[in-house]
Amino acid sequence: MSEEPTTNTKTTKTTNDPASGDPRPDADVLIAGAGPVGQVLALLLARQGLRVSVVERWARPYPLPRAVTMSHDVQRVLRQLGLGTELDPMLEPWGLDGQRFGFADGSGLIVGESACPASSESGHARMSGFSQPDLETLLERRVRAEPRIAQYRGHTLDALTDDGDRVSARIRPHTGLAPAPDGVPRTLRAAYAVGCDGANSTVRALLGLELTDLGFSRDWLVVDVVPHAPPGWLPYACQLLGPGRPTTLVPAGPGRRRWEFMILPTDDRESVDTDENAWELLAPFGVHPGNAELVRHARYTFRGRWADRWNHGRVVLAGDAAHQMPPFTGQGLNSGIRDAANLAWRLALLVRGEGDERLLADYSAERAGQLARIIEDTVGLGPLICMTDPAECARRDALLGGSAGPVHEVRMNWTLRGGTLKDDGIGGGLGLQARVGAGTRTGPLDEVIAPGTFLLLGRDQDPLDLLSPARRTAWHRLGGRSAHFGPGGLTDPEGAYAAWFGRLPASVVVIRPDFHLFGGARDPHAADDLVHHLTRHVLSERAPHRWR
Repeated sequence: MSEEPTTNTKTTKTTNDPASGDPRPDADVLIAGAGPVGQVLALLLARQGLRVSVVERWARPYPLPRAVTMSHDVQRVLRQLGLGTELDPMLEPWGLDGQRFGFADGSGLIVGESACPASSESGHARMSGFSQPDLETLLERRVRAEPRIAQYRGHTLDALTDDGDRVSARIRPHTGLAPAPDGVPRTLRAAYAVGCDGANSTVRALLGLELTDLGFSRDWLVVDVVPHAPPGWLPYACQLLGPGRPTTLVPAGPGRRRWEFMILPTDDRESVDTDENAWELLAPFGVHPGNAELVRHARYTFRGRWADRWNHGRVVLAGDAAHQMPPFTGQGLNSGIRDAANLAWRLALLVRGEGDERLLADYSAERAGQLARIIEDTVGLGPLICMTDPAECARRDALLGGSAGPVHEVRMNWTLRGGTLKDDGIGGGLGLQARVGAGTRTGPLDEVIAPGTFLLLGRDQDPLDLLSPARRTAWHRLGGRSAHFGPGGLTDPEGAYAAWFGRLPASVVVIRPDFHLFGGARDPHAADDLVHHLTRHVLSERAPHRWR
């Protein structure tokens, strides 16, 4: 079935102007793919005042679970969109009292365990369980309510061309499930296009972009379950190691549990992805049809690969179109949302005619570099988790059991490097969100100072007062804001920011719209140089000219 754009108004739909002979743009940005990454990117762009076209093959969001872990910094991005009240009931924070995370050998012996840290730089639980269909329903509702977004569900992307000053996309009604009543193709035009269209990306294929593949490939069966009552007999989360069947158990949002079973060479490939086999695998955990609902089972091949280049002219990749990884560190969807946050402010500057042409290449450098490290670390866990040879497993268990520390624990702190960052030991980290006070109001930084733009934050005084007239003009071109602690500024009721500035060390920092630090300086009078370094790299030297 094909659908017309799902918008509240007709103003986002434009047509070609035959009188002038110049096709008018349908949007500022065209997005292929309406999964969570595409939807979040569309909402971030609309929040910046941009018009967005979203093309999606399927008529409705996919109704079954996939991703089940949400990182703290991704929570912060979603809350920036005003989703907090509706998001909270969907999340099950990890790291609460009594939650332990274990590695058990084939005999069930716990050979290593640790607690997941509850706190984070973003002010939210470091990791939380959630159900992806719930999130997608919320995002879809917000997208449909946003008049700046025109959504073309039930359409596929046939062709995509970079015309130099714009992109053109040919789309047609999708006929995969049923014949479309109008199979006539149509052309959409925009300033930029983003491929958020998944691991088998059409956009990536049309651009001819190559993948770096680490050669990791393992088949697993993913099983999602809703217990009828809290399963107190189960560990909160656990990784069962070989020589038996490697198995992962994790929380998957309030009232939900996920198992991931590695498929062994001895398994019957024809019957592995069936209800009967799923229940058989769950039986040793005391889970059966009498005490749980089987929501889903699906066979996946876990791989580790990423695109060598993420942009080609005015077309960019994001999400699974640019990278895929095993779920061992829970970073797949989280990385895709980070892509969206990193890309949105760049596209907004470019569409407004303020941005330097290097911004998209810098996006590619930042994201590809970070994802390469994340995927390498994640794939590096593969031999530990997927090992089934008895002798090798015995040596591994002895190492884990005799270690003075949790050798299996992965440090999930992959800072950004290169790109639009200052190489000063500060740039690339996350900006802190803690409680601040402003007048009679106290709350998290993002609730007191609305996020979404560049922030110049001073430890003791307003750094804006220390900028030269030229730097102040450039800062306002960027749409930047400033804030500070001390007289006439914010209060630091918990002392969190005083300690944070001390650790950096810095007295002034620039925080980007994606919450990453551009850089900082110890001397507050160096704020002028800091802003000059940023604006010289980000702003175009040409006079601003908004694309239309």
